[in-house]
Amino acid sequence: MLGVWRLQLLREVARRGTIKAAAAAMDVTPSAVSQQLRILEAEAGIPLLERHGRHVRLTDAGQRLVRHADAITTAIAAAESDLASARDGVTGTLRVAAFPTAARAILPTAIVRLGARHPDVRVNLRDLETRESLVALAGDEVDVAVVDEYDEVTRIRDRGLDLVPLATDPIHVAIPLDRGTRVGRAVALEDLRDEAWIMDTEASSIHQAVTRACAAAGFEPVTRANCKDYGVIIALVEAGLGIAMLPGLAFRDRAIRATVLPIDPPLERRLSVAVKPERRGHPAIAAMVDELRAAGAMSP
Repeated sequence: MLGVWRLQLLREVARRGTIKAAAAAMDVTPSAVSQQLRILEAEAGIPLLERHGRHVRLTDAGQRLVRHADAITTAIAAAESDLASARDGVTGTLRVAAFPTAARAILPTAIVRLGARHPDVRVNLRDLETRESLVALAGDEVDVAVVDEYDEVTRIRDRGLDLVPLATDPIHVAIPLDRGTRVGRAVALEDLRDEAWIMDTEASSIHQAVTRACAAAGFEPVTRANCKDYGVIIALVEAGLGIAMLPGLAFRDRAIRATVLPIDPPLERRLSVAVKPERRGHPAIAAMVDELRAAGAMSP
């Protein structure tokens, strides 16, 4: 009989490409993973892995078995949620991921409210960008993820996830105070073509979405600096070194010494809570989603 634990190990090896990476994800030693996979191959009666240096590749039989492992893991998660709903009270440890601005502006409120209503629930928060969160969610490293989408290119299309709408977060342009721009006036993107731009890192979703919006307006922004930390971006704008596109959550409850204006055409990001359908009925997860929705409703 095939062992469920060993099937999960094979699944992780398939996802991560090395036994070492799979061992780290499952919090066991690489030697333990190798040993369990040898037992699994004996149980299956057929080779499941081919080794290529440090990497391993699944045989055709191994790939078939991983597909069954995915279904089995999904069924186990559904069973856990069903059993949890039969218990008295809401308990357990929740692993939550959120991109940095949501982790700062939304999660503290949601976690405090959850703790007040369900003191036996513990929350472990990870600060992850949306792409990282989706990988962690697929690998069962987190239970809930707060994610964002900017446009069709960044739209999340994974049918294996439920996306619960959270809020919309408009993107604004922050301009140094000495420019004398009239407060409240929307700024056309093409009017910013000759500015020096302070941008997020090139790999970030907002950098790519803003770059696409500028291209649609007929120009490529001239970047003076790329910074991951919005606090640094804001400081550079305040120093007069350039302009920046900022989501509303970046300056929620934060004083900013710059003129912050809407842009034309408008650009916004959609915030959602991502969770696997088979896990959504778990009482602790359902409670966390409710609190995130309530906290998200308070956002800009």
